[in-house]
Amino acid sequence: FTDITHSKLQQDDIKKMAHYDALTNLPNRTLLIDRFNQAIAHSKRADTLLAVCFLDLDDFKPVNDTFGHNAGDKLLIEVAHRLESAVRDEDTVSRLGGDEFSFLLGDIKSTTQCYELLERIIQSISATYVIDEQPINISASVGVSIYPLDDVELDVLLRHADQAMYQAKQEGKNSYQFFDV
Repeated sequence: FTDITHSKLQQDDIKKMAHYDALTNLPNRTLLIDRFNQAIAHSKRADTLLAVCFLDLDDFKPVNDTFGHNAGDKLLIEVAHRLESAVRDEDTVSRLGGDEFSFLLGDIKSTTQCYELLERIIQSISATYVIDEQPINISASVGVSIYPLDDVELDVLLRHADQAMYQAKQEGKNSYQFFDV
């Protein structure tokens, strides 16, 4: 007999690295694609909407410049926790890199329900953080693209959500904007 515990632990680590962000432990883009495909299938079966959202933190660079990258990393971890707490269990929050996050809000029955979820997320992110005993205030801009109203491919939906997010930034930040052709 041979003890394969170490080998199995390494396999688990490799799987985790392939599907989760190392800093925040949120799903990465690979797992987001898998969850998106599941959410699309559910949306079709249940005849509901799926919101694909792109979130960028407002004025994150000054946090790194003022408090250092270690504080910036701690802030990103706290943002990830707040995002996970603000969404429902069936939703997916993903870190795309840097200060950019994406999330899938599934089983949306109306745009009003989507507005309420987005308001909760924006409020959660904009509450004051305390990192290394320093109060830090940031906010977030969110762009939203809706399946099936917009498109059926994740890359297109994310690109449209990204465009809507830039529109939210141009209109004053700390808000959300829906993609509109």
